[in-house]
Amino acid sequence: MHALLTDRYELAMLGAYLREGIAERRGVFELCVRQLPPSRRFLVVAGIERALGYLQELSFTEEELAYLQSASGLAEVMTDAMVTYLREFRFRGDLDVVPEGEVVFEGEPLLRVEGSLAEGQLVETFLLGALNAETRVASKAARVVLAAQGRSVLEFGARRVDPLSAPWAARAAYLAGCAGTSCEAAGMAFGVPVSGTCAHSYVLAHVDDGEEAAFRRFAEAFPGGTALLIDTFDTRRGALRAAGAGASVRAVRIDSGDLLTLGQDARRILDAAGRADVRLVASDDLDEHRIAELVAAGAPYDAFGVGTAITLTPDAPSLGAIYKLVEIDDRRGVRVPVGKRSPGKASFGGSKQVFRRYEAGRAVEDLVARSDEDLSSVGSPLLVPVLRRGKLVRDRSDPRAVTREARERCQRALQALPEACLGRDPEARERYPVTVTEALRRLDTTDG
Repeated sequence: MHALLTDRYELAMLGAYLREGIAERRGVFELCVRQLPPSRRFLVVAGIERALGYLQELSFTEEELAYLQSASGLAEVMTDAMVTYLREFRFRGDLDVVPEGEVVFEGEPLLRVEGSLAEGQLVETFLLGALNAETRVASKAARVVLAAQGRSVLEFGARRVDPLSAPWAARAAYLAGCAGTSCEAAGMAFGVPVSGTCAHSYVLAHVDDGEEAAFRRFAEAFPGGTALLIDTFDTRRGALRAAGAGASVRAVRIDSGDLLTLGQDARRILDAAGRADVRLVASDDLDEHRIAELVAAGAPYDAFGVGTAITLTPDAPSLGAIYKLVEIDDRRGVRVPVGKRSPGKASFGGSKQVFRRYEAGRAVEDLVARSDEDLSSVGSPLLVPVLRRGKLVRDRSDPRAVTREARERCQRALQALPEACLGRDPEARERYPVTVTEALRRLDTTDG
C-alpha cells in the first residue's frame, strides 16, 4: 500500500491533468511552515531520509491499480491511459532540501521538488506527513535537550505513537540531541543508542520474594551493567535496595512522586551506601519546562527520560506545514511563477533559496531569495541538491552514517543560534529575522 499513502485529491488531480494533456508540464513545488507555533522559535529539519526513501521506491502494484479502478469516485479518470501511466510511474524529478539537523524558520522552504506536474502533485501527501511529523519531534527534542543543560535526555515515546513510526520519531529525537531511545528498531536501523530498565511489572512478578530479590536477580542477569526502577513501592527504600543489589547496577530511575525531593533523598542514600557511581534518572511526563525547573532547583539527576512530550508534542501537535506549486510551465514552455493570494494564506510564487548570514560564528539573519539570485557573498545557501532526475547526487546507503551527520549538523546549528532563539517563554516578542529579498517580492505571479 506504499503508493496509496496519498490523499484522494492527488490522484483525482493527476487524472484530470492527464485528461487535459498537461501532466508532463514541468513545475516546482515547495514545502514550508507558514508560521511557527507560539511555543517554537526555531525548527529542526527531520524527515528528509524517509521522504527520499519514498521517492526512490514509489511505484504502483497491480493490486493497488485494481483497487483504484474499482474505487468509487475515481472511475471517470481511471482510464486505460491513467492505469498505464501509474503502472509505469517512477519519480524522475529533482529534489533540493535543507539537510536534516539544520535549523529553519517560518516561511522558509524545507524542500523543493522540480519535475512533471504529475510527479510533484502525487508525492505531496507523503512529503507533508513525513516532514511535519519528524520535524515536529526533532524541534521539540531540541528544546528538551537545551533545557537539560548538558544532562542526557533519553527518548521513551515508542509506546505513545504508531508503532511503525516510532523508529523514525526516535531517530528525529536523536539527531536533535537526545542521547538515546528505548525503541529497539531505531537502534537496528539507524544506530541510535538504546537503553532501558525493568518495569514495575518485573518487580511485582516477584510476589514470593519481593523487591529486594527482584533487584538482585535483574542485576545478576546483566553483569555488564543495568538500571533499576526504584519507585514501585517506596522510592527511598528502593534506592537503598538498589544500592545493595550488586556492582552491575549503574543507574536508578524515579518515575513518580516529588521528583526534586525524592531525587535528593535517593542521591544521599546511594552516596551513603558507597554507590556514588550510580547515575540518577528522572521520568514521569517530563517536558522542557519541568526539566528546567528541576535543573534550576538543583535536582541531582544525571539524565531525564521523556516520552509523550517529545513524540506527541502536545503543545504543538502539528506544524501546519504546507506544500505549494510555485512555478509552472505555460503552454509555450515559459516558466511562470504562481502563488496563492487568499487572505491569511497568501504565498510567494517563484522557486526559492534561503541564505543564512553569520557574524562571528552566530546566525544573524536569513534571506529568502529567488533561487536564481546569487547571494553567496552575503550568506550560506541552505537548500542543497539530493536528487537529480530521480537519482541520488551522492551515496546515502549507510543510514547510520547519515543519521550521525544530521546529529552533528544539528549540534552546530543550535550552537550558532542567537540566545533569543533558545528561550522557552512563549510570550517573548523577539524573533529571529527572516527577510524576503526585493527580487522575490517583485516577482509577478499569476492571479488566475
